[in-house]
Amino acid sequence: MLNAIKKQRVLLMAAALLGLVSCSKDDAPQPEPEAEKNYGVVVSAGTPAATYILNTSDLNQGALTTANNGAETNIGIITQRGTFFYGINDAGNLVKFTSSNKVNTIVKEVPFKQISWASYASFFAWKDDKTLVLFSMNDGLRFDFVSVNVETMAVGERKSINIPAPAADHYYWGNSVAFAGDKLYLSFNLTNATTSLPVGKTYLATMNFPDADNVTLTEDTRFNQPAHYNLSGPATFVDNGYVYFLNSPLIWIAGETGGSFSIYRVKTGETAIDKTYEFELTDRTKEEASNMFYLGNGKAIIKIFDKTQIATWQDYSGKYIASYYVVDVVNKTKTKLNIPAAIPSPYAFDILTDGNTAQIAALTQEGYFIYVYNAATGVITKGAKLEGASTVSRLAKYN
Repeated sequence: MLNAIKKQRVLLMAAALLGLVSCSKDDAPQPEPEAEKNYGVVVSAGTPAATYILNTSDLNQGALTTANNGAETNIGIITQRGTFFYGINDAGNLVKFTSSNKVNTIVKEVPFKQISWASYASFFAWKDDKTLVLFSMNDGLRFDFVSVNVETMAVGERKSINIPAPAADHYYWGNSVAFAGDKLYLSFNLTNATTSLPVGKTYLATMNFPDADNVTLTEDTRFNQPAHYNLSGPATFVDNGYVYFLNSPLIWIAGETGGSFSIYRVKTGETAIDKTYEFELTDRTKEEASNMFYLGNGKAIIKIFDKTQIATWQDYSGKYIASYYVVDVVNKTKTKLNIPAAIPSPYAFDILTDGNTAQIAALTQEGYFIYVYNAATGVITKGAKLEGASTVSRLAKYN
């Protein structure tokens, strides 16, 4: 099971330059200053595939190409905030770096031995702009975490969440994590090691942060197979006094046959899933749902896949079966966006939301484009075309 999970991951983006006109020295016009490159696209390109960060001033128009553009990196990017990326390098160290003008610059590199880290079985959450929290499942036996001060890159001591050890021949798997006030919420499942199937319920651990004390553990059988996918894409947000989670039991991850693709919630300050709330997103026999990119005001963008075309895990990266929807978690509505069917890319932060605008990287039969959604008007426009990229793992805004 764990080996199957290791098989997915993705990345992409680009830039442009100006020419000079030859004139006499005295009256030669000065070149126009290059527009500030406020965006990054992390892509996979080439054969064999390599990871590049492409920087640009505009995602909404033009063409972005990997040819002679982008800075190659072998750092496994975990997250990005502001002008900085954070990731793990080949030496296992935690790295803070920037990317601009086709150059990646390491700001600081520190040893990282406090917790075990594997991209397929570890996850993160931002407590605030200065505090990045990294989580490990420690071979499925317990959940550990450390806090990182991203200004100094000081890594705190390991904390272990005090929950009972899993039953024999079972292991824990994380679903989503969120902060609300001084509380940390961890949603997870208990999985049978023989069948690789969750036991049919969602667990929620609520605790004080940063001490991880006063842990309360509750469970809910309505949300029976929270997916492993949610570790590598956004699947939770806080809105108007509630923490919302996505339950997404995809077929190839858990052999899912009829689970609920639903949003559930916890009232901030409380310790149990809201028994009065369930927002089921799909026709269970025909669709799957993945990822939840928060727009604000109770709305988010999700991906919905055509389940009838999925026979193996390869179909998630080889078929045009993904559609995009705006969901309203308060009124329990969903609205399909006018974007052609796309390759799913569930392991990706490939949607960038900023106020009333969302930029969506989608590989369709028309090509790889950034689609721009205006939440105020509902209008979708086709933005920049991505040339030379096979996948996009992240869209980043630097300010």
